[in-house]
Amino acid sequence: MAKHQIVIRENTGATKDTAPYLGSYVSKETIREADFAADVGRKCGMSAIQAQAILDGAFEAFEDLEREGLVRINTDVGAIAAVITGSFPTADAPFDRERNKLVLALRLDDMVKFALADVVGTIVSDENVTKLRVDNAMDLENERPYNLLHGQGVFRVAGFNMVLDDEGAAAYLQDGKGTIFDLVVDEVVSKQLFKAHTAELLEPGDYKLVVKSRAGQADGPLQTAFRKVKYLKVAAPTPPVPAPEIVSVEGEREGVVNVTSPFTITGNNLEGATVGLVYNGAVEPFCTVAMTYADGKLTGNAGFVGDLENNAGCVRVTTAGGTDMHAVWFENH
Repeated sequence: MAKHQIVIRENTGATKDTAPYLGSYVSKETIREADFAADVGRKCGMSAIQAQAILDGAFEAFEDLEREGLVRINTDVGAIAAVITGSFPTADAPFDRERNKLVLALRLDDMVKFALADVVGTIVSDENVTKLRVDNAMDLENERPYNLLHGQGVFRVAGFNMVLDDEGAAAYLQDGKGTIFDLVVDEVVSKQLFKAHTAELLEPGDYKLVVKSRAGQADGPLQTAFRKVKYLKVAAPTPPVPAPEIVSVEGEREGVVNVTSPFTITGNNLEGATVGLVYNGAVEPFCTVAMTYADGKLTGNAGFVGDLENNAGCVRVTTAGGTDMHAVWFENH
């Protein structure tokens, strides 16, 4: 087995100005932090426990410094720095979470780089090229941790080879009982990214975000990949109450309200309205009128509120949806 292995993969984000393929280094194995601490201890003449304590302290100090906004830490082997990935379309463009990310980079000094200067990697086949993978989901409408979804909000799914137009391809949430809840796919950005939302409000709890695809291989097997997510139930927004609209006011004759005769308000969205009578030039009604609603109309009698002055004014109706006014003539007879 070659010591240093490289696989060549399709650059799914390639443009006419970038390479169609990229190389990735293949790690022989992944070691645990405890194994690394033991190796550090052997090299420094201390126990693995002592080395682990030093590493824990270093990691904690590093986390505190980064949280305070320190963007660069120099060490004997190089520098740890915060860098921004992605591009900005204009000089005053804002930071976009879909296009830009703040990540930490380890920049090695020349002494460490020389250790790899003469290494020649061996090209090997990549069995992962046609594998389907779901990495994470991120809520796009609220600042939440990865894999925490809410209501019917739109979220972004990141992964690899998620080709949703393959035969048999699907994307859905599945609860612990195996019940499937379909996703509405809003946008397919690439094989590595799509946006979706749930077709209905679900009960809060733990779910699997499942993607099925043939990874773009027409004759390939239908693969299944998933990522565990937590779903928060958020009630659907209450639809707005329509505003009331007065079409006409009619007493003994149209546009006239008097003490002795009932009058009718015809219009739209009048149910439950409070009705007030307002003189010209006034802001608030001088009285309210008890009205009965039926068949889209309000009927009442201004005589219930006492004498009226002969004067111009208006009838005002108010509901939870708003207020509307209609000009009338008040008569006292």
